[in-house]
Amino acid sequence: MGLRMLVALPLVATLGACGSARAQTTNEVWPELDVYWRPAEHQRSLLELSASAEQEGPKHEATVGTYQDYLFLPRGYVRAGYRFTFSTRDASYRESRVVLESTLSHDLSTLWHLADRIRVEPRWVNGAFSYRIRERLHVQRERRPIRAWALAPYGTAEAYYDSRYRTIARIGGRIGNVFRFSPTRSLDVYLARQVNSRTLPRAIDALGLTLALTY
Repeated sequence: MGLRMLVALPLVATLGACGSARAQTTNEVWPELDVYWRPAEHQRSLLELSASAEQEGPKHEATVGTYQDYLFLPRGYVRAGYRFTFSTRDASYRESRVVLESTLSHDLSTLWHLADRIRVEPRWVNGAFSYRIRERLHVQRERRPIRAWALAPYGTAEAYYDSRYRTIARIGGRIGNVFRFSPTRSLDVYLARQVNSRTLPRAIDALGLTLALTY
């Protein structure tokens, strides 16, 4: 079964309870700050500062990422970038990741929009090379052109192919809302769930908060 078929599974199934995984579920918080800079109409730079913290365990990781986007408005963009993730408490985890992705957007109606993102990630995890291929469907309700003081609820579903296991090793999803305070300020609040078939923990539930600033 291909990535596209798996990622099209209903969001309820992606985010719902998985009987065998629930006993091994980890709860986390994912804060993030995204700073965008638009030097030209079709160019965008992004600085990502994010973290993950396991509420009932010792896992605390931080990520710094830089990306460059080329925008072919209004239908999507291509992105290239680099991320470095590390354990903030010890040297147990270090990951360098190259990010290459393409996102295409489609209007389902005047309010609902669909974005299909495909991402390739060459990775060096504690010095060992592998790669992932990810496909994500993102459905969002939002008026266009985007206005300030608007609500934008959304849902996503994503499949992760991992070269270490030669199979799709993770299914993930989110439900959330973007609060747009102005054309340059927004806050994304969401609930996320990841189900892992090859690694522990088997499932992760997370509360995510992403503040986005555009200059």
